[in-house]
Amino acid sequence: MASRRVVVGLDGSVDAGRALAWAAALVADAGGELVAVHVTGLLARAHAEAAMQPWCAPLQDAGVALRCMVVDGNPVLALVQAAAEVGADMVVVGKRGSGGFPGLQLGSTSQELVAHAPLPVVVVPGP
Repeated sequence: MASRRVVVGLDGSVDAGRALAWAAALVADAGGELVAVHVTGLLARAHAEAAMQPWCAPLQDAGVALRCMVVDGNPVLALVQAAAEVGADMVVVGKRGSGGFPGLQLGSTSQELVAHAPLPVVVVPGP
C-alpha cells in the first residue's frame, strides 16, 4: 500500500537530508503529501524556520506537495504528535541526527521512534 501522507523529521543533518529525499520520492510516486517537521530545542523558532527553507524550497519548486512545520519539544513526542495531527501513514527519519555519538548504529530519536511510535517508522540509512 502506497503512503498518502508522510511526516519526515528534519534537523539539518546529512542523514535527515537523505530521509527527506527518500520520503519525497515516496510521496511523489504515490501522489501523496510530505510534512517536514523540525523540532526546536535551543534554536529560536524564526531561526529554525529559516534553516528549513534550503531543504523545503527545492522540493516545493519541483511540485512535491509539502508542508514545513516547526514545533517545540522532545523530538520523538513532537514527531508522533505531528503525525497524529496530519493523519500520517508513517514517519521517516535519518539513521542519525545532528547530535549524538559517532559510531552508533541509530541515533536516539530514531531508536525511540522505532521502539515506541504507534505507526510505521522508516529509518533511512546513511552511506
